[in-house]
Amino acid sequence: MSATAFLVQRIGPYHHARLSAFAARGNTVAAIEFRPDEAVYAWNAVPNGGGYARFPARSPEELCQVLEELPAEVVVCTGYSDPEVHQAAAWALSRRVPLVTCSDSTYDDEPRSWPKEALKRRVVAAFDSALVAGRRAFDYLGTLGMDGGRCFRPWDVVDNAHFARDADVIPSAAGAARSKLKLPEHYFLCVARFIAKKNLAGLIQAFSRYLERAGADAWSLVLSGSGPLETELRAQVASAGLAGRVHFPGFLQYSDLPACYRLAGAFVLPSTSDQWGLVVNEAMASGLPVLVSSRCGCVPDLVRDGENGFTFDPENTSGLAACLARVAGFDPFDRERMGRRSRELVAAFTPDTFADGLSAAVACARRRVWAQKPWQTRLLLRLLARRRGRDS
Repeated sequence: MSATAFLVQRIGPYHHARLSAFAARGNTVAAIEFRPDEAVYAWNAVPNGGGYARFPARSPEELCQVLEELPAEVVVCTGYSDPEVHQAAAWALSRRVPLVTCSDSTYDDEPRSWPKEALKRRVVAAFDSALVAGRRAFDYLGTLGMDGGRCFRPWDVVDNAHFARDADVIPSAAGAARSKLKLPEHYFLCVARFIAKKNLAGLIQAFSRYLERAGADAWSLVLSGSGPLETELRAQVASAGLAGRVHFPGFLQYSDLPACYRLAGAFVLPSTSDQWGLVVNEAMASGLPVLVSSRCGCVPDLVRDGENGFTFDPENTSGLAACLARVAGFDPFDRERMGRRSRELVAAFTPDTFADGLSAAVACARRRVWAQKPWQTRLLLRLLARRRGRDS
């Protein structure tokens, strides 16, 4: 039986929730993991299940073989820059198989150059439709030649129910979770990879300024995650005399995250660059007020200043410190009101709405598959695919 082939580096909890929802619509789905051993995120392996099939493809030849044997009637790619995506797109174009790209890139999430953007336009021209994260991704893909009538939403969603599940937990269970995860009584939470663009050093500086203002009633800061800057961040905390106020619970697995969110007072993401920020979805589904850098792609879609949180300039540590002080100083009922508003706003970003958007994108791609693709695009993809074959 033919299938919708979904190309992804490695299946994580987010992909699993999305693909399960799409498969639940009666779609035959084959997830092709072209880098199944990828370890950027330390998630435990997602077990098989969810109504979709999984296939590893560790080489260009294996990737094309899986596409051929399924056979793939639609190819859905995560992004448009990976060499494996170029390989799959070249395969699809040669057989007139509809192509869909899923994208959360924004115009200013990294420096742009004219030559690179021109090449991207050629690659994007291969796709019949797109599923985008939100407004900024929609606008950026438009600059690359994808007209708005072929763009659908949303791409970046999480399983909201998973993060809302512990909302009404009894106090004794909350205490057990706090003890297990070694969490303080009152805290701001940041969940992120420990890399430069997440701006955790800036957050620590802002938190130090917040402590100077807040005094004895100050909250703590919990930094959950892992990455190459962990040693440097811990040293920064120690040198600033914050060892008792900044906590590092480590990389929390998917099953532990809901409790960590639920016990927090507010969530903060200080990135200097971020295509979207899925952790903001998680925090909002958990019912938290959110403090989100204006550079995060999710801001226009998810954050309403004064309603469910605040935005800030990530390079202004004084401004971020003021945001921390402001939300911590609210009456608990005001924070609960903001948390309820977070849940209302993120309700439009669920696995079910993802399935709606992907269904629309697939239907659009099928209608358009016979449209002539530019010869420059076909040639470029063939060249990129051959280069990948030589590099493997």
